[in-house]
Amino acid sequence: MQGRRVTVRLIRTAMAASLVLPLALFLFASWTAYERLQTTARERLVRSLDIEQEEAFKTFELVNLALTQVADLLTGMSPEEIAESEPTLHVRLERLSKAIRAVQSIWVYGTDGRPLVSSWAHPPPETSFSDRDFIQAHLAGPSQTYYGKVYASVLNAEPFFTVSRRLVLDGNVVGVIEASVLPSNFFQFFASLAYTQGVQYALLREDGTFLVRFPAVPAGAPDKLGETTGFARTIRATPSGGFYSSISPIDQVSRRYAIRRLENTPLYLSAGIETAMLTREWLSTMGAHLIFGIPATLFLFLTLWLVLRRTQALYAEIDRRSKAEESLRQSQRLEAIGHLTGGVAHDFNNLLTIIIGNLEALQRQMAGAEAQLVRRLDRAMHGATRAAMLTKRLLAFSRQQPLSPAPIDVNNLLNGLAEFLRRALGEHVSLEVVGSGGVWPVEVDATELESALVNLAVNARDAMPNGGKLTIEASNTYLDDAYCRTHGEIEPGQYVLISVSDTGAGMSREVLERAFEPFYTTKPSGQGTGLGLSQVYGFVKQSGGHINLYSETGHGTTAKIYLRRYYGDAPAPRTSDQVSPRANSGESILLVEDDAEVRRYVAETLGNLGYNVLEAGDAKQALQQLQSGASVALLLTDVVMPGMNGRRLAEEARAVKPTLKIIFMTGYSRNAIVHQGRLDPGVDLIQKPIASDQLAAIVRKVLDS
Repeated sequence: MQGRRVTVRLIRTAMAASLVLPLALFLFASWTAYERLQTTARERLVRSLDIEQEEAFKTFELVNLALTQVADLLTGMSPEEIAESEPTLHVRLERLSKAIRAVQSIWVYGTDGRPLVSSWAHPPPETSFSDRDFIQAHLAGPSQTYYGKVYASVLNAEPFFTVSRRLVLDGNVVGVIEASVLPSNFFQFFASLAYTQGVQYALLREDGTFLVRFPAVPAGAPDKLGETTGFARTIRATPSGGFYSSISPIDQVSRRYAIRRLENTPLYLSAGIETAMLTREWLSTMGAHLIFGIPATLFLFLTLWLVLRRTQALYAEIDRRSKAEESLRQSQRLEAIGHLTGGVAHDFNNLLTIIIGNLEALQRQMAGAEAQLVRRLDRAMHGATRAAMLTKRLLAFSRQQPLSPAPIDVNNLLNGLAEFLRRALGEHVSLEVVGSGGVWPVEVDATELESALVNLAVNARDAMPNGGKLTIEASNTYLDDAYCRTHGEIEPGQYVLISVSDTGAGMSREVLERAFEPFYTTKPSGQGTGLGLSQVYGFVKQSGGHINLYSETGHGTTAKIYLRRYYGDAPAPRTSDQVSPRANSGESILLVEDDAEVRRYVAETLGNLGYNVLEAGDAKQALQQLQSGASVALLLTDVVMPGMNGRRLAEEARAVKPTLKIIFMTGYSRNAIVHQGRLDPGVDLIQKPIASDQLAAIVRKVLDS
């Protein structure tokens, strides 16, 4: 009797624990998830500042280089001499400002605020700009580089902020050299950096004045952070920057901010993320736990309740039996418990088969993915494995078991970029640009190609701190089958090769293997984000090209970019014709899909559109129907199927009926018909999950082509 009471007490304790423990675990998980989310948000903000800092550093480095060149150009010249040489100087300044994308114009002012020469207008306007802050700052007292506020252009150009220096002659200030920098250039970069809604990036002065803000400052809102804001309090306490949370006076949104001073300037970079977004992310995470946790907890509780009821019933039955039948009754009780636990274990094994199978598939698909996702998958797999061990014991007990390309001339692009690169590299690096006669055109985004070459050049410059030589060459080449077999994701054919070679320190094998990894860098903290080469790699791959690095420690590095040759003229703009998605009379479609549920859905959709649909579960059945003489206008086939795949089926079907129109559909692997992110020529594809309107449109389009 004592044993019975203990058993019942244990089951009741287990029932209570099945509710209390999940609740305690949920509360603990909520707290740890919240703390982890705060840490992740902090890391996101720091990474964002790293990227912002690298972009701002490069931009202002080029702007300061331009100001230095203007100062060198005007050395020893009086304002009168500058005014007399205005036509020549205008051409020089215009060429210099056009070489730097972030600079709208370059101006030289006299002490009265009137322009002496400008890259924007010839002759310069007679208007005096003596009321502008950068003029007053340089005339008021000693000042090095001054960063002015944002001004609206009086010459119908974009708004700009200023970077300026004094013009000195014989120790006296005789004017001001000023570069008008486009906030839109930073705004576009910040927009590309925004990985989700709810983030905010800014470039602002130490007095709180915004130079650039993404999203833009709303109309009517202040463009400056006051002395009582979190920004002002933070930089007073820690001039180098820090973290704070506050409600923005600009748009009244609560955010978590990270700010950092841009080295050797009175400028600060800011990155913010909405508190509400973090809260939603936390609630979404915990909601996912509840979706799985509540059913599992209820199932366990009800199972224990059933065990308790059954156990109590068995005990009552035993008490009603005679002692002579005790052995039989005990056997029956154990058998009943065995059936119960075996049934539960069987059901759990069915569920765990699905869970573990899908987790393994996710692990294969996410190999090399973000470390946090991998850790979550590992924890989920660990929990599922522990559950499998539990069911194994129960069975033992029961004895059961995601650009804008255009045709360009590479030679012209390199020649236009050469002068800018020479200034960016400095005097200690020798640049040689070598073109070739008859270089084929390529179809890429010219701006992104220039950015990629600048990234490679800057990396090369950093690898040659004591000087060296950088060579950029363009030539035609052919990649054969042997090369492509050893370098995956590239097809044989004609390519334009752009080689960027330096005589720097080179890279070790370990560094070379990780060179394209995002956020991997060998530079000291704060001097690089490791995104340069990864950006080049992503651009080249997106453009259907290939990139390879060749390096040897102490002997320099060569980056080889292969861009596929472009044939023909620039494509004409497409026109969208409105067509009816309905079937014409008598049109028949042969549908090939090995998943019966998917096949049934697609067939019903096409049938509702008025098409006569013939169905086949595999390629063999489809070929039999075609060979039997069935009248079919279109073959709609899955790509991945047991036995013969969709691409092979299409080839066999075309051999039977050459005029047959073909559409592929897939939801898993497109390697048979898509390569390097671009659909094979002449291939029509619809991806799963398939929406009815998309299906109707593509079927009608292919049939009418």
